[in-house]
Amino acid sequence: MLVQMNFSYFFIFFITLVAIVFAVINIIVPLILSPRDWEEKDERLKIFKFWRNYPYESGEINPLPARFQYNIHYYMYAILFVIFDIEVLFFIPWVITLQKIGWITVIEMLVFVAILLVGLYYAILRDGLKWR
Repeated sequence: MLVQMNFSYFFIFFITLVAIVFAVINIIVPLILSPRDWEEKDERLKIFKFWRNYPYESGEINPLPARFQYNIHYYMYAILFVIFDIEVLFFIPWVITLQKIGWITVIEMLVFVAILLVGLYYAILRDGLKWR
């Protein structure tokens, strides 16, 4: 029994060891393979020297500067989207177990929805959903 219980922890230790080795390899290999000096005369490295200070995203050069500020309204829409998206995640297990749970849980979910509707009403009153 003791041998079997100790063997069950083997997989946890094995995955932990693999994660540590993977992290160490990802730190050491770039240190070994990266060029030491960008000022080398090699033709292959001139292109790296030219592009190294440009912002990089999705394999294309970003047409906007790196310090471009977005309008605050984008953040408000994103926050409201995340709030109501997370609400759906709370609804899924509640609906699945609706037959097994009692009336107290149904009332708790109605209170949860009421709180979210109060927040939505507040956002509407403060013109948080008007596109400017």
